[in-house]
Amino acid sequence: MVNWFSKRLLALSNGRAKPSRSEPGREPLPRLALPGEPTLIYAIGDVHGCLDKLQQLEKRIVADGKRTPGLKLIVMLGDYVDRGPNSAGVLDHLIAPPPEGFRRVCLRGNHDDMLLRFVEGSVDPEWWLEFGGTETLFSYGYDLQHLAGNRRRALSDIMLRFAQEIPHSHLAFLKRLPVVLSTPRYFFCHAGARPGVPLEAQSDEDLMWVRGPFLEHDGPPFERTVIHGHTPTKLPFLSRYRIGVDTNACRGGKLSVARLASEGVKVLSV
Repeated sequence: MVNWFSKRLLALSNGRAKPSRSEPGREPLPRLALPGEPTLIYAIGDVHGCLDKLQQLEKRIVADGKRTPGLKLIVMLGDYVDRGPNSAGVLDHLIAPPPEGFRRVCLRGNHDDMLLRFVEGSVDPEWWLEFGGTETLFSYGYDLQHLAGNRRRALSDIMLRFAQEIPHSHLAFLKRLPVVLSTPRYFFCHAGARPGVPLEAQSDEDLMWVRGPFLEHDGPPFERTVIHGHTPTKLPFLSRYRIGVDTNACRGGKLSVARLASEGVKVLSV
């Protein structure tokens, strides 16, 4: 089982993803697919710079899964940066090896994607700062509270410096993040999926950004159960077609994980 997982994890699927509607012609993001189900899957919601909570939750995961043999997979559902206190530390943690006895797959959230665009200079600095970037920059040692003179010029200078100084390992990690992991039973993505569109044909934009059409969907279920974050709720949401595990860790809520096994779904939180 480990052999097929390793091979599939290294081979990105050739899914015919639509480019983002906001940027026609943008290259589709990578998508991963596994032909079988791991013994245990732990899907963790939006971390948003909350390194302490992530470390605590991983300890609970290790304790929960230590007596279960077989392949145990941790799936990070995206949004590792912005809003919380230690985005840089979260990226360091995710780049490091996973807990012993576990594999880890990290998916791309809209905040992770926007950090990349900020570094590339394709988003307005002021917009990104309001989006949560101020806290991210602070975690890298950039304090914006004392900007003097021409704020726009100062932000431009900081953007250029940050783009040059962000660790290469962080940038490489963000660039290679896939947008989907699918198994025969589950479809893991950051935000959700658009009703009426096959899961394999979902656009990258919807997979990272969709809310209303997905959350309000009350029609036929998708081909697989969709496991997602992106939309914060006080408690994890479980229904016949989706499981949402963003419980607002960066704003005083808990960090939650959905434990998926053959016997059913269980939620752990810290």
